[in-house]
Amino acid sequence: MFKSWFGRKSTEQPKSQSPDRPPSQDRDQSPLLSSSGQPVPRLYLAGDPEVANRPSGPRFPIKYRGPALILTEEIESISSAALEQAIRRRAPDIHFKAEPPPEPTKPGQRPTALGTYPDAIKAFQNGRTPLLCGVSYIPNINLHGMDRQSCVTTSWWWPETREVVARTKAHAVTAIFGEIEETPPKERILIEMQLVAAALDVLQTATAVIWPDANAMWPPKAFLSQLDRDKGEIPVTLAVAVKLGRDTEHLHPNGTPKWFARTEGLHAFGMMEVEWRAFSGEVPKLASWITAVAWYLITNGPIIASEDSMGSDAPGVMPPLVIRQEPSTTVLGTLAYVVYPQPLL
Repeated sequence: MFKSWFGRKSTEQPKSQSPDRPPSQDRDQSPLLSSSGQPVPRLYLAGDPEVANRPSGPRFPIKYRGPALILTEEIESISSAALEQAIRRRAPDIHFKAEPPPEPTKPGQRPTALGTYPDAIKAFQNGRTPLLCGVSYIPNINLHGMDRQSCVTTSWWWPETREVVARTKAHAVTAIFGEIEETPPKERILIEMQLVAAALDVLQTATAVIWPDANAMWPPKAFLSQLDRDKGEIPVTLAVAVKLGRDTEHLHPNGTPKWFARTEGLHAFGMMEVEWRAFSGEVPKLASWITAVAWYLITNGPIIASEDSMGSDAPGVMPPLVIRQEPSTTVLGTLAYVVYPQPLL
């Protein structure tokens, strides 16, 4: 779905034939021309061996916004052992002690399962300290002001978020303790998502998952479906949310504002967010196209330079784009990958 071509705008003259390669192996260097006679930037397939390695960056400190929350509409009676067993199934690389975890003995105590990741020997061999990972169920919740939190109010794909919050009586939280910045972000995110899935496997009245890194809220079935579908890969639509708004600085001819969109979640990978202003099309397309840019960055790293072009390997899937590294106009004081759609030539 997100296979894309990236290229670098260039005014260089075509290179001469390499002396150590036969003519049949050299790519046609004739410049493509539009109907107006202007050269068209060549788009190369990502990973093309004939394209020089791209510089990586800029990178930023990885930002972790805290544990995921799993909301329940009833106070459930679950055991620490049930949580541990679910985590073992979902994340077998998390190691637990041989003896069973302690169980709550008084009302209000939290069933909790905690293990270490990765295995201590493997961690030390790689110069890392194991993380303490797990899930804790809290048989209460403070809902004061929660219905006004950004993760609730900006999850436009789920209009019932406020009603779901109002029904909440308890919640579970993921636990990730240790040197998080020393853990590759993809690794940490996948482990934590599996912890969420383990909690959902146990909790019978779960109503929502809140993923702080993306500042987003998801129905449990949608979260599990996407996580299971991607089978060990980062589920980009969960890790990176697309936030929308009316772009009052760019109007349609009838005076109504166009759309703007910005990703939220790439900071957890140590990268800039992506934003798109003055969009006049359909919202699902905007969300899909900006997610495609996020997918490329997560898959390949921050290798998009200013003036890089993005196209599609299937006509009609995505419009031609140019991406620039510029100061953000939606979150002041930050840099962003800013998307500029290009007219078809």
